[in-house]
Amino acid sequence: MKKFTWTTLGNGDINLIILNGWGINYKIWFFIVKKLSMYFKLHLIDLPGIGVNKNLQPTNIQQIIEILNFYMPKNSIYLGWSLGGLIATNFALVYPKKTLGLISVSSSPYFIKQKNWPGIEKKNIYHIYDDLLNQYHKTISNFLFLQTFKEEKYFQDLKILKKMLFSKNNIPNQQTLKKGLEILLSVDLRSKISMIKVPFLRIYGSLDTLVPKKISSLIDLMCPESYSIIIEKAGHVPFISHKEEFCSILLEYFSKKIKIKN
Repeated sequence: MKKFTWTTLGNGDINLIILNGWGINYKIWFFIVKKLSMYFKLHLIDLPGIGVNKNLQPTNIQQIIEILNFYMPKNSIYLGWSLGGLIATNFALVYPKKTLGLISVSSSPYFIKQKNWPGIEKKNIYHIYDDLLNQYHKTISNFLFLQTFKEEKYFQDLKILKKMLFSKNNIPNQQTLKKGLEILLSVDLRSKISMIKVPFLRIYGSLDTLVPKKISSLIDLMCPESYSIIIEKAGHVPFISHKEEFCSILLEYFSKKIKIKN
């Protein structure tokens, strides 16, 4: 395959690998990068088929894990949002000795709603896929607008963010979106998540409709050594709507687990 590319920022001693959600490039993290780069060396990842890796062939989750294993430094903390959280969790399961810590943000070991399992209705996830495919700009714009709950204080932030997200070459193609859909529909880590033994932080939004907060208490039972926190009045993107609180939670947790230097 063509060369896999990523962006590295920060001078910290600890590597933090950051993975995005479905159909979104790494610039979604714009508002927390400056803060986190004071403490970590950040490796901002665009998955194959999007952003700086737009010309790479989109692939399945197993191949993504192998790409990360080949290119990323050992002993790293993996932070994944939404779909990226599923990938980061899978990486920690496959390569526990190469994972220093795990942060799952607005994510789930299984995204699809079932009896006794909160999640997304299959018909709704197909609807999101169609919207992303046919009206990408409008769909992402509306999503971000709704996740910040139409509050005026976020308008300027969203204007800046959308300008970066929608810049040239950042729009995923059909195959990329389809591969993401397949991962969300098929990957189920519920039976394996208890095997994660590295420091494991899970962050949720109390108003998230895609990953309902009820999932938090279910995973508390499955993975009692992990630590979960629900950010009040946050939706699916707490690192945008509650960026200061989000960074504080992350830094406080890992300052207790791992020595972080400023």
